[in-house]
Amino acid sequence: MPVIFLISAFILLYLIYRRDHDWRTAVLLSAVSWAVIATVIAEFLSLFSALALEGLLIAWIAINLGLGFWFVRQSHKASLQSQPEASNPSFTRFQKILLIGVLGIVLGTGLTALLSPPNNWDSMTYHLGRVIHWTQDQSVGHYPTHIPRQLYSGPGPAFAVVQLFILTGDWFLNLVQWLSMVFSLLGVSLITERLGGNLRSQLIAVVISATIPMGILQSSSTQTDYVVSLWLVCFVYFSLATIQNRIGWTYVPALGASLGLAILTKPTAYLYGFPFALWLLFVGVRYLRWKVWQPLGVSCGIIVLMNLGQYSRNLKVFDSLFGPTGQDSGSYSLSVLISNILRNLALHLSTPVRSINLITIRIVTALHQVIGLDPSDPSITSPPGQKFDMHSLVNHEDLAGNPQHLLLILLCIVVFVLFRKRLKTRDQRLWSTYLLCCLVGFLLFCFLVIWSPWRSRLHLPVFILLSPWVGMALSELFKQPIANAITAGFLAISFFWVLCNETRPLVINTKFVEERSIETIFNQSRTDRYFSSRPKLAKPFIATIDHLAGQSCNEIGLIITGDTWEYPLWKLGREQSKRPLRFEHLQVENPSSTLASQPPHQDFQACMVLTDKPGYLEQTELQLGDQRYRQTWEQGDIKIYSRS
Repeated sequence: MPVIFLISAFILLYLIYRRDHDWRTAVLLSAVSWAVIATVIAEFLSLFSALALEGLLIAWIAINLGLGFWFVRQSHKASLQSQPEASNPSFTRFQKILLIGVLGIVLGTGLTALLSPPNNWDSMTYHLGRVIHWTQDQSVGHYPTHIPRQLYSGPGPAFAVVQLFILTGDWFLNLVQWLSMVFSLLGVSLITERLGGNLRSQLIAVVISATIPMGILQSSSTQTDYVVSLWLVCFVYFSLATIQNRIGWTYVPALGASLGLAILTKPTAYLYGFPFALWLLFVGVRYLRWKVWQPLGVSCGIIVLMNLGQYSRNLKVFDSLFGPTGQDSGSYSLSVLISNILRNLALHLSTPVRSINLITIRIVTALHQVIGLDPSDPSITSPPGQKFDMHSLVNHEDLAGNPQHLLLILLCIVVFVLFRKRLKTRDQRLWSTYLLCCLVGFLLFCFLVIWSPWRSRLHLPVFILLSPWVGMALSELFKQPIANAITAGFLAISFFWVLCNETRPLVINTKFVEERSIETIFNQSRTDRYFSSRPKLAKPFIATIDHLAGQSCNEIGLIITGDTWEYPLWKLGREQSKRPLRFEHLQVENPSSTLASQPPHQDFQACMVLTDKPGYLEQTELQLGDQRYRQTWEQGDIKIYSRS
């Protein structure tokens, strides 16, 4: 199986780093290095339109040979671990239970990720939608599309996903997020250690991080919030290590690469990473004075190089480095900031009981009256016309909140403020600075990003970065029985989200409550599972795919909306027809339309056109350029026109 070359490259990186670092740090360094290599390969092969099976095999075999040669050459210079190893930790019975619980979460989500096909809403439209276009074009270059998010949104995780897709199909695509969760847990333990935590503190922090509901739900999907969380965890850990080593050079390239990968994944990395970068800069000036420009220049250079390809593509098409995200607040004032803080926090207080949610909604609305704002004001709410509300679907990866974690964080902050003098002065400063960086990142998010009901998933990095701090607070400021009870309780209730994921359930989901039916990843076909997030699409899409498979046409034009599920059409269409269908977007009405006249799109001649776009559905004939198309098939809101 070709994917073995990706795995062996990671193993070789680990063996190389393991010589000079403890095993957890070696894993994080290997993850960062592997992702950088995958990014370089995707960008380089795209220059020659060679992002295909043959090009990937040559590239990864060459990487393996190079890493193998490096490892063998260095074998005589150092033993496997040159640094003194700590003695094997001695776990108490309770700590072993915690480890088993975390392992249960990891295995449960891993099983879900492996057995379920991708079925996340955003993945079906743009995360995987762009992967199929890249595969078709053999390049990560921009292309004409009705779904601009396929172009301007952070492509970092998709660089790895497209290579997995080309080498294995979509059987392992969910594992990118799952591995991000696993590696993040290691990073959380290391950050806790840097904050002064012992084995007990590290275990508590890992449990707090592993039990985050949004994290559990997302870890088996092809979303990207856990990926950006991983790179931010790496950046923060390497930053702390650099600060505590008085700005030594050991981790400077790694912290630059990890922040570069985070930015390449999601723009929220700018907001969450900025306070820690500022902390790093202040300490750098303190120790190095004007010479701080040297490590700073190296880190910034790596960050820019990591994102240069995407910046240039966005600049060429959208005249902007970031593209038309439409997620900026646009309204900047103290009252709007307070509003966004209240509404974002409210998302994490949602419960399955509507009457309880209504109480929270009334409280938030009353507080808005005090500051003179409407919580549903279209100028501070996305999309326009969206009403401020709280969803009761607490087991859905797009809507779930983290109520118990939010309440615990607030409790720990209060306890820290009241009893921080129990700590050494140095620990007080370290804990305070770390907490301040996390909170400032969240405040920047609330200040700059417009509110919407789906924002809770974008807060995942904040909860993960706060986990080490909460673990330290529980272990150092709470009595041991209380801390143990809280940790065990979090671990116990977390299996609800492991077993009852709404779109990828191992046991049940809300259909059991509403319809007394049991639908799991074990009793449904893989085809049906693609449409779990949007079951009403299953019938018209499958019928459309069957129709396409029965035609002799391979060149299919798409005139679709910005939310159309493009990925199942392409993936299932190719499987059903057993021939290389080519899909291209026609009649595009955004800046990417200029790319239609450039290779490899300029020679495309559609023999059929598929549309679900209002304005086209009422027509029985289409005139596209000098070609006329006549309606030949219809199912639901999908119509197909054949060339006359």
